[in-house]
Amino acid sequence: MLRHLPARRRFQSLVRQPEAALDLAQAALCIAWEDQNTDNLEVTLQHIAALVHDLRPRIDAGVTPHDHVAAINAYLFEECGFHGNTADYNDPANSFLDQVIARRTGLPITLSVLYMEVGRRLGLPISGVALPGHFLARYATPIGAIYIDPFHGGKLWSADACAQQIIDAYGAASPALIRQIMQPPTKRAILARMLRNLKHTYVHMSDYQRALGAVERILLLEPHTPQEVRDRGLLRLHLDDLHRALDDIDQYVQAMPDASDVMVLREQMRPIATFLASVN
Repeated sequence: MLRHLPARRRFQSLVRQPEAALDLAQAALCIAWEDQNTDNLEVTLQHIAALVHDLRPRIDAGVTPHDHVAAINAYLFEECGFHGNTADYNDPANSFLDQVIARRTGLPITLSVLYMEVGRRLGLPISGVALPGHFLARYATPIGAIYIDPFHGGKLWSADACAQQIIDAYGAASPALIRQIMQPPTKRAILARMLRNLKHTYVHMSDYQRALGAVERILLLEPHTPQEVRDRGLLRLHLDDLHRALDDIDQYVQAMPDASDVMVLREQMRPIATFLASVN
């Protein structure tokens, strides 16, 4: 929709930047801007700057990484009251960084993004941990890492607990797979995960227009993802954009001819293709 163009263009411009230059907070705020049709980008960045301003003397007074984590946790979770939204987990606002800061509540990934962005502005080596079914922040140290759970008030996780989360999700997991998953995700991967959360929420709400917007932005981040092309086609089908839906499903079938859903999709698209041929 035309009203979304400024937010989409800003998002596209940001995610074209190299990883080191990509501003995660701004890109996350562009997601919120588009989906709410409200530009809170600059005012929210000012709110983050205020959090950093209040924290800086406490960080400067710390000596060890554990001192820094304790200071951030005490400020964000005890004084400011940030917490995971367990009461209404599926509210789309939990994925909007501006709303998370305004309401002091959100999803694991958005609270972790806030933690990471505060840490980055303080010059601290804080990144993410994209566990299956959960998201943490990580403070890198010379002798390992401190794993922080912003959704649960800054609770600390051990490396073994992170590995167990992976094993529980997969049923079994090799050491190589665990090491791979435990690597810090890229900013693009974090943004794509945020958008997938929103896509699933919108589909559950039957809000196919906003679900389509989420998929379109995932494809800006991950252009060679057949499953997202398929989902774009199915969402276009819901929105009666039949020609482009058919093109997307055909593209998916060509890319993934052995996928388990190909036969079902072909059957689903056959009458649509026949209809479109009859009216052309």
